Amino acid sequence: MEKNNRSLATRRALTKAALHLFAEKPYAEVSLLEITERAGQKNRNALQYHFGSKRALFEQILLSHADEIDTLRQQLIDALPKQNTVSVEVAIDIYLEPFLQYTRRSENGRLYAKFLAHFLRTPERVEKVLNPDIPMGTPPSSLAEVLISISTALTPEERDQLLFVSNAMMIYSVDNLVRAEEQNILALDSPMGRHILRTLHTSLVSLWTL
Repeated sequence: MEKNNRSLATRRALTKAALHLFAEKPYAEVSLLEITERAGQKNRNALQYHFGSKRALFEQILLSHADEIDTLRQQLIDALPKQNTVSVEVAIDIYLEPFLQYTRRSENGRLYAKFLAHFLRTPERVEKVLNPDIPMGTPPSSLAEVLISISTALTPEERDQLLFVSNAMMIYSVDNLVRAEEQNILALDSPMGRHILRTLHTSLVSLWTL
């Protein structure tokens, strides 16, 4: 039991250290040694022992936070009325609001916004694409289905392109707001911060209005 507790504590320390470092600079500029030192580990092989590689740790951070956001998003999807259509405005709410909630909720959420901003600039990024063969439900049961339902005229490739641009708009905007808040320029929940987020929502609606 004590060994398991130590192992869990080490994994958490490495994950926390890596999240901070990947939020500070691009993936390629973060070294294994930096992560282990930031985590307070004397064993330089600790990261490889617990995660296998820097890439594996990077992906685990990426996907574990994405899963938490997906949980928030699923609550919105499950609350949709049982109808055949979803408006573009509602679809963008489902797409955007969970990420904003997660960013506001904790320091880890703000770090994750920075992490994602670097992730978009990382050649090694993990591609997550929509599955064009997902059957439509009533109501849709996933973000993929929601976006497919408002863009039926698009090919899967065109939809993926639009989603990549949407992700960039959302992530870079929130990353910039987080950094502005840290520099005491404006707060996310200030009138100006809310105005910027409403403008982001409007821009995304326009982008998906075909």
